[in-house]
Amino acid sequence: MLTAAAAALTSGCIFDPPRGGSVVIPAAVYLVPSDPGRVLINLSTAYEHKDSVETKLIYDVNYTGTSEDLNDPSVTLPFTYHDEVDHVAALARNPNISSAYLNLGSVTSWNRLGSDDPSHPDWAVIQISGSQIDVEVTEGNTLYLAKGGTEFFEFKFQPTTPAPSSPSDTLWKIIRWRETK
Repeated sequence: MLTAAAAALTSGCIFDPPRGGSVVIPAAVYLVPSDPGRVLINLSTAYEHKDSVETKLIYDVNYTGTSEDLNDPSVTLPFTYHDEVDHVAALARNPNISSAYLNLGSVTSWNRLGSDDPSHPDWAVIQISGSQIDVEVTEGNTLYLAKGGTEFFEFKFQPTTPAPSSPSDTLWKIIRWRETK
């Protein structure tokens, strides 16, 4: 919100936009991924800016995700690193897509846990449940909207090589994602 307000203040009145030019979107500001919560904030920012370069840095190349409907177990959709990156790149390539938005709910609804995988005790987990999660994409006059309030989301994070740029001396990437409804 602060970024949008600053952009509005520096570009003139929002009710009198410049004529004949294109809308300038402020540059994305990414956090050092020094904890899993910051990775999720960066994920939202990268999606909204249709930034596939940053998206590549958010997901581990061995990332896998699944979306599962418990009412119909035959509907289980797998996702890979390339699926996630290609999706964001496709948003950026399409000149008719004017906006993309990803809301992962309030940070206070994110439940940070330790690893539940004995083969990867160094991983971290963030579970999101009971929170409204929204994905919106505007293409021309059409708004595509996916809302989830009854789903359960789980993100697993893998620590990467210690980095001097990180306050915690560790950087994190998303290695697994699971949506269950």
